[in-house]
Amino acid sequence: MKRKIKILIADDDITIHESITAALSADEFEVINAYDGQEALEFVDKEQPDLVVLDIMMPVKDGRDVCKDLKNNPKTSNIKVLMLSARDEHFERMLGLQLGADDYETKPFFPPSLATKIKRMCGVK
Repeated sequence: MKRKIKILIADDDITIHESITAALSADEFEVINAYDGQEALEFVDKEQPDLVVLDIMMPVKDGRDVCKDLKNNPKTSNIKVLMLSARDEHFERMLGLQLGADDYETKPFFPPSLATKIKRMCGVK
């Protein structure tokens, strides 16, 4: 049996979790949900996901700090990070990528398009 790809969705908005989960195939993906940055880091340590969908503006610890922590830690630096934000300024996009994010998507997003991007990032055809 093929191993499911683990995706951690870190966002404080439950509708984001629901729309991304609904767009991903349950056959290929196991989705884990975190609702703040600190919880996201704890789940990463425990679950070792293949990819983290990471909102920038979250309580407790923001997505920028979480991304920086993930990419600066040898144990988690290989985990792909897709930053997700309502901030569409070029500065925000550049900052996310400079912090180590592998890609950046803005809200609102089209769930099937985001699912395609996640699949591509995880090597799923």
